[in-house]
Amino acid sequence: MAEKESPNLSQDSLPEPSKEEKVTRRRRMFSSRDLRATTIGWEIAIPIVGGPLLGFFLDRRLDTSPRWTLILLGVGILSAVAAVIRYVKYEFYIMNKEENEKRAAELEKMKELIKEQERRRRQRYGK
Repeated sequence: MAEKESPNLSQDSLPEPSKEEKVTRRRRMFSSRDLRATTIGWEIAIPIVGGPLLGFFLDRRLDTSPRWTLILLGVGILSAVAAVIRYVKYEFYIMNKEENEKRAAELEKMKELIKEQERRRRQRYGK
């Protein structure tokens, strides 16, 4: 029995994708903003838990009762609040920046439309 040999399909024999196919890529699944949003929980939890834990060990070593635990708890809470404020300020900055870019694009579009209308008016009525 004669077996049919299938043609050897290597990378070289496949047709090249067109330029349009090469240009379209999958978008990234996560942006840097998304990844930044995932870290905010750790920026809150680590100081709030780590501060009192370190304070507890300092209190045991120095025999100072709950003094360092409470001090470092306060420092941890303040640093967590500062991290949240910093994150919110950054998000507002990005939102305002995107809004301004959108408005600038709309303004450019309107300018082009006005120029086109002016050109048509001149063509129709002269001068």
